[in-house]
Amino acid sequence: MIKSMFFQLAPLLVAVTINGAEAFSIVAPDAKTNLKNSLSDQKILELAKDYVTNKNGFYAPIDANAHADDFVFRGGVVGPLNKQDYCTTMKKLGIANAFDLSPNPFGFCVDPDTFNTARFYVRYTGEQVKTWEIPGTPISIPPNSAPVVGPTESFCIQFDEVGKVKFLTISAPMLVGNPNPHTTGNYGAVLGLFVHAGLPMAAESAMNSNVRTITNAVADLLPTEARPPKSASKPEDLPSWYQG
Repeated sequence: MIKSMFFQLAPLLVAVTINGAEAFSIVAPDAKTNLKNSLSDQKILELAKDYVTNKNGFYAPIDANAHADDFVFRGGVVGPLNKQDYCTTMKKLGIANAFDLSPNPFGFCVDPDTFNTARFYVRYTGEQVKTWEIPGTPISIPPNSAPVVGPTESFCIQFDEVGKVKFLTISAPMLVGNPNPHTTGNYGAVLGLFVHAGLPMAAESAMNSNVRTITNAVADLLPTEARPPKSASKPEDLPSWYQG
């Protein structure tokens, strides 16, 4: 009975961003100030393109050194996550290991009102190439050779003065107006991959904020290797600039 209940609840920990996400309002650090960008527009765009493809843990293994010590991730449901929790979560999710995905990013621009910030879109495609296993959960999904086609999602990345990622946020997926039918149900990011891989229950359950709260509390009591991915950091573990 307990094992069965855990199997149903464990996937709730692995939501990153979903359609119908909870509303939140976060003012990015140094937004609408008189600060002049410390990086050129060209450099900001180069860093953003490199980060989304090669360093954020979804399309390639996480590069912790690309993130500032006071980094925060905030998605529509998951977050805020500090640097340590975000990097650990991305490693545990193991997306870059189980899938061969391309973000297909486009529409890059520099935000005129926010310090060192790039905005753009992704529309991932690819396939699952290995069994998808998530430490701390019973999830083990064998490869599915069907092509993965995701919806359009918008990204915002802010860099600090020396070019490390300070703030990353992702919107809910845009489910209409895409060039091809997506295979991810009503979801994007990792939840869409669960739908594609045949585990829609994981995606459909993720809106339960009470479960997320409880499972985060339980995760903090477990040894690191046995913890499922976290959906939020403790408030006291977030950098002082974050006021969400």
